[in-house]
Amino acid sequence: MRRSGDLLLRVTMQDAVIALIGPSTVPLYGDEVPGINHVEAFPIGRAVLEIPREHMGFFDDVQYTIQVSALVPLEVTQNHRPVNLTWVQHGMVYMATMTMQFRQVGWTELRVGDAGIRIKIDSRKMDYDTDYRAMIWDLENQVRGLTAKLVSAVLQGMEESPDGSMDLWSYWLSVLEVIWEQLMRDVTHAWTTLPMQLSAEERRIYLDRRKKVGRRDIWAYARSNDPRIVTQVRIWESLTAERVYLLQLLQWIRRRLERVRNQVSELEQHRRLNIILHDVGVLVARLSATVGVERVAGEPRIPSSPLAQSHPALRRVVRWHRLLQNGLFPDGDRYFVGIKDINLLYEYWCYLMIVRLVVEESGGTLMVHPRISRDPMDILLSSGAAQAAQVELPTGECVSILYERRFSGLPTVAQQPDHVVELKGLGPLLIFDAKYRFEMDDDYIKHYGKGAPIPPIDTINGMHQYHDAIVGIKVPYERLVDRAIVLFPLPRRFFPNWHQHRFYQSIESVGVGALPLLPGGDDTYVRNQIHRYLNLK
Repeated sequence: MRRSGDLLLRVTMQDAVIALIGPSTVPLYGDEVPGINHVEAFPIGRAVLEIPREHMGFFDDVQYTIQVSALVPLEVTQNHRPVNLTWVQHGMVYMATMTMQFRQVGWTELRVGDAGIRIKIDSRKMDYDTDYRAMIWDLENQVRGLTAKLVSAVLQGMEESPDGSMDLWSYWLSVLEVIWEQLMRDVTHAWTTLPMQLSAEERRIYLDRRKKVGRRDIWAYARSNDPRIVTQVRIWESLTAERVYLLQLLQWIRRRLERVRNQVSELEQHRRLNIILHDVGVLVARLSATVGVERVAGEPRIPSSPLAQSHPALRRVVRWHRLLQNGLFPDGDRYFVGIKDINLLYEYWCYLMIVRLVVEESGGTLMVHPRISRDPMDILLSSGAAQAAQVELPTGECVSILYERRFSGLPTVAQQPDHVVELKGLGPLLIFDAKYRFEMDDDYIKHYGKGAPIPPIDTINGMHQYHDAIVGIKVPYERLVDRAIVLFPLPRRFFPNWHQHRFYQSIESVGVGALPLLPGGDDTYVRNQIHRYLNLK
């Protein structure tokens, strides 16, 4: 049974007192863990902070009790959002109690008016910050590499699939080199063949400077007695909107390549990126010099003028621009889902890992559903059967990898697992459910953990539910799921012995269990399951 906990922290304000109650010690699973008395908390405004005893700090997935007492019911906020409290009167004082998990890493604030407390929330799983950045970086590498395979069929010189020794990152770089070679040629062609633009500029000049004075000018002078008149001067402009777009596009490419280069450590990849960056800089300098500018501010916006739609070279440039936008240069903001949402990020990352492992283990070709082929990123992160990534096997069969596929029309209730691998029409389903969480109940940890962190027990029960509830649509109902497996971020030091754990052995015996999958860690356990599935007869 869970203990009610100890008083960990109390903050006294003018109008209220907030107390945090919870366990003073919790199991820690990461390689870098906080030490004893690692509490980081600071009062806000006119508040007095008291830490009554030493403890290990506050963690994102541990349950705490918050008690608030005040003379009258007050609004309590967490990070400026109201907390739902039920106040009960005890004599002259009102009290409210609630249980919560912070479910975030970093600083959180509890306030009553302008006073309160600021608390540092840690993770007990692993080095949260490092792991988060590893998933972001790996996620972008996966998107770049898979997208490169999707668009390679339209590029000259890239019709053949890469050999097995080339990883996705190197393949992305190879595709980018081919695109840049053709983009540089098309930008130069477009720049030299775009016409100049005739524009009219209004100026004020003195009458005696005009070679010919018209009747209208004389009338204007008679009315105003001003010897200056407004006239229009026609000027040929070489820096047109289309040329501004070309300069902005080149500057955008340079910024993106520099961002990628800053995250790469391999010398060979640095060298190849530097070659492209040098060529981009030379081209920008040469084109800018012809129109007398150093740089053009702003992001590249694809022009919609009749000239842009009819000019052949500019249309080809726009085509390369769209390819770069559609996954070859993924927008970091689109995937940078915030450290509070690392559970969602882990789901995305696991999905991309499954797609990559299916491609590698099958030796097949990644396919795209026609509805979304123009935006390859959506096949990776959009839910539903219509958004599935598809891999065509050498045998001609097709494997679909779906994110959050919903199974409706079941005899009981609909089911929606995270990731479903399906051999279309030829076999059962392989289901993975990604959970960036660990079990917290001490009794469960002692009984099932055997010294290792384990995924929450309710996720294992959920796998049994998927395994039994997802059936065919005809009577007699036939179970469709071959295996249902939880993926969770087991710390690396526990990897070698996971094959001895009951949740690993249960996969073979009952088709339900758990496997570790971690950025930078060993993917052998998951790879073996996918290999076995692809070889089912």
